[in-house]
Amino acid sequence: MTGATGYIGSAIARRLLETGNQIVALARSDDATRKLEKQGIEPLHGALTDTQILTHAARSADGVIHNAFDMSTGDFATSNALDAEAVEALIVGLQGSDKPLVYTSGTGVLGDTGAAIYDEETPIAASELPAVRSLQMRLKIERTVLDAPGLRGIVLRPPNVYGLGDGRAVFWMIRAAAQRLGAVPYAVGAGDNFWTFVHVDDLADLFVLALEKAPAGQLFHAGAQNGLRTRDIAVALSHGMGLGGKTVALDGPALAEAIGFPPMADYWSSNSQSSSEKARRMLGWKPRHADLLAEVAQTSV
Repeated sequence: MTGATGYIGSAIARRLLETGNQIVALARSDDATRKLEKQGIEPLHGALTDTQILTHAARSADGVIHNAFDMSTGDFATSNALDAEAVEALIVGLQGSDKPLVYTSGTGVLGDTGAAIYDEETPIAASELPAVRSLQMRLKIERTVLDAPGLRGIVLRPPNVYGLGDGRAVFWMIRAAAQRLGAVPYAVGAGDNFWTFVHVDDLADLFVLALEKAPAGQLFHAGAQNGLRTRDIAVALSHGMGLGGKTVALDGPALAEAIGFPPMADYWSSNSQSSSEKARRMLGWKPRHADLLAEVAQTSV
């Protein structure tokens, strides 16, 4: 497994251990090694650039979950190129084995979904936003995994993920902005935009199901709840932070300044909805967290 000490990866690792699996996980630092050993996970010293190590580890494993993505390069194109090389190395190790390779993508590749709820067959238009264009580079890597011969190539596209600290993602950035502003920000004119979310524990369940049950060449969206308005999310977050429901509608430049990361401001101003009906039907996935607004409104951070 790669990315086992990350926000999503650590939840997947916990679930794998709970279901009786033994894990060998890539560790590129002493700190990661200590964290893995503390959880009863065998660390494999190396980085995503160590393709020979990845190939050898994949060949020795019963299956692979690739959940790491190296953003330390500071450039999304470079990070995607490194990811593509890591995926190729894992495929080489697994070819001819019919063992699973579960690749972590994301619904960010969809761009702004507008009023639609995208399923796995919905055509994806090339985005004009640089950040989304960068994310859409992952579509080629997805296809490499899905078409890989001699193994079970599977791709999961998580939507926005929350729970257990929220990671360094959408809610984390919005909460940080709210602490500075004294109110949770959302975009002027975008309060009725709709999003899909999944709790990180439910997502971990889906990864285990995909590893165990998904046929080769299958892509799955991983959202648990659709139809969440950004304005309502902002109010719930505000209550959960002890801000009494205070929110503030900001224009594009002000929102980007408040969040401190313009691509995330663009994202928070868009629609992002996806259907997980396929995962529920084919894999028997049953998310347990189905009321995000109530959960985040009660969260103390």
